[in-house]
Amino acid sequence: MGILLSPGPVHVPQDVMLAQVQEMITHRSGAFKALYTDLCTRSAKYLNAEEAYVITGSGTLGIEAAIANCCLLEEKMLVLSNGNFGDLLAETAKVYTNVDKKSIPAGKGWDLKKAKEHIDHSDAKVFGMVYNETGYGVRNHAKEIYQYAKKKGMYTIMDSVSGWPSLPMDMKEFGVDFFVTGVQKAIGAPPGAAVVGLSKEAIGRFEGREKIPSHYCNLNRHRKTYKEKGQSPNTPAITVYWAIQRCYDHIDKEGGIPAWVEKHRVISEYVRGRITEMGLELIPEKGFESWSLTAFKHEKAADVKKMMQDRYGVTIVGCKGDFKDNGLRIAHMGLFDRKNLEIALDLLEGVIEQV
Repeated sequence: MGILLSPGPVHVPQDVMLAQVQEMITHRSGAFKALYTDLCTRSAKYLNAEEAYVITGSGTLGIEAAIANCCLLEEKMLVLSNGNFGDLLAETAKVYTNVDKKSIPAGKGWDLKKAKEHIDHSDAKVFGMVYNETGYGVRNHAKEIYQYAKKKGMYTIMDSVSGWPSLPMDMKEFGVDFFVTGVQKAIGAPPGAAVVGLSKEAIGRFEGREKIPSHYCNLNRHRKTYKEKGQSPNTPAITVYWAIQRCYDHIDKEGGIPAWVEKHRVISEYVRGRITEMGLELIPEKGFESWSLTAFKHEKAADVKKMMQDRYGVTIVGCKGDFKDNGLRIAHMGLFDRKNLEIALDLLEGVIEQV
């Protein structure tokens, strides 16, 4: 059996996989109502959201839902990007509204000092950025930026597909109106769903609006069906929802979200320490390192990745964009196995010495 250290889908333990092996139920049953109510209620509680919904589809689908319900065609969205997924956020937004994208080099992180001038000089009504730039393992200082954008009167959208719950999130405290994460990353479930958190102001933005330019992503439909029946408007990935519920059970058993976040912070420090001990250079700007994954440089990245996979069955992946030829990423999020991670790093050290 191999060791999967990709940044999503991540390693899924046997009990989470087996949670999907149940007699199928209809999504119009009382059993599904109980399941879905539990997921939406716990998601909202974890995020300190006004409401939260689990939508069948990838994290990108969740991002599109947030944008489609928040943005108006005649308005503008300011997007701060520092990598491929920030660029993807901007490209998705362009389908629904005008976009003003501001970028910094790959591997660099956004903080309020860098973001403030763009927010101050923007006429955008909506603000958005990626919390955790997966392509380079960069953790943006989102809290201070979102608080400032909110203070300036913007509606805010956060792409936290790989950032939560490896990173802290309190939507009210951060000033986030639309929050999105993918379940196949730091939650630790199989792929197939996105969690969308909403603030009271976000709901007021789209509630009752007739011309939301999407049928599947129209959050009015999701809210109406849930409030009236405790169901989703379309057929959901029921088996994945069972798996998410088991992951939430793990989170609660391990002490809740604060403990889950701390676990990720601690393991990220350990992995970065091991990588630097091997004489390898980290890609993220100091102080902006991800707690979900670690990205580092190696001139023979493709050879290292291939040897790890072919010889030892360990899956690590390359980086995106500017570091696609000389960058590697190791994920440590969700229900990762600490022992397997240590084994993989020992093997990596040996491979580095050989290539």
